[in-house]
Amino acid sequence: MTIRTRTPFTLLLLAITVATGLAAAPQRAVVSGAHDAPLTATVPVDPRITVGTLANGMRYYIRVNEQPRNRAELRLVVNAGSVLEDDDQRGLAHFVEHMAFNGSKHFPKQEGIAFLQSTGMHFGAHINANTSFDQTVYELHIPTDSPAIIDRSLLMLEDWAQAVSFEPAEIDKERGVILEEWRTGLGAGARILDAQLPVLLKDSRYADRLPIGTEAVLKNFKYDALKRFYRDWYRPDLMAVIAVGD
Repeated sequence: MTIRTRTPFTLLLLAITVATGLAAAPQRAVVSGAHDAPLTATVPVDPRITVGTLANGMRYYIRVNEQPRNRAELRLVVNAGSVLEDDDQRGLAHFVEHMAFNGSKHFPKQEGIAFLQSTGMHFGAHINANTSFDQTVYELHIPTDSPAIIDRSLLMLEDWAQAVSFEPAEIDKERGVILEEWRTGLGAGARILDAQLPVLLKDSRYADRLPIGTEAVLKNFKYDALKRFYRDWYRPDLMAVIAVGD
C-alpha cells in the first residue's frame, strides 16, 4: 500500500480544524428538486459539508454539527466488501473487520478497545463496524472535549486503514467468534435466502459472496489469504474518512 506515514491523517486533522472554524458562518442547505433531476445528474453535495481528497487519494467529508455538545462521529469507509473476495477468501472481508479490533501497530492486542472504553465509550453503542457486499465501515462515537482523544482516535482509524497486526494467535482465536456468528445465522431464514439468492442474483457474483462466508473457508483459510485481502483492497484511493460533530 502507498503512503505509510501519519501525514494524511495530520492533514485531515487540520482540515477538521478549519471546517470547525467555518461553523460560525451560517450556510444554507441545498434546496433540491430531486424528483425533476435527470438520472444522469450528479447528486449535489450539501455546502455545509467540507469535501476533499488528500494527495494519496483518500477522501474526507467533514460537517460541523453542534448537537450533541462535545461529541463527534468518525467513520473510516472502505470501498471494498465481500463481492471482491477470491474463492479462498469467502468470509474474509468480514474477518478483516474483526481483526482490526484485535491488534494494530499503535494499539497491540486489545489496547485499542481499552483506550476507547477508558473515555466512556462502549463496544456496540460507540465502537462498531460492519461489512457488506460492497463496503466495510468502521465507526467511532467520541468525546471532543479533549484534543488528545481526538488525535488518538484518528490514529486508530489510521491503524485500521494500514497497520492491522494479523497475529496468528489472534486470527485463530477469532475463527471461533466468526464461526459462531455463522452458526447463529443458520435456520429457516437462511435456508430461504439460500434458495432465493441464486434466482434473484442469477449470474451475479453477489449470489455466492454473502459477507459471512462459508464454514469451510472460515475453518481452513491460510493466514496469507486474509492478509492478501487487506493488502489488495485497503488502499487510500478506496477509502474515505467522515467526521461529523461539535
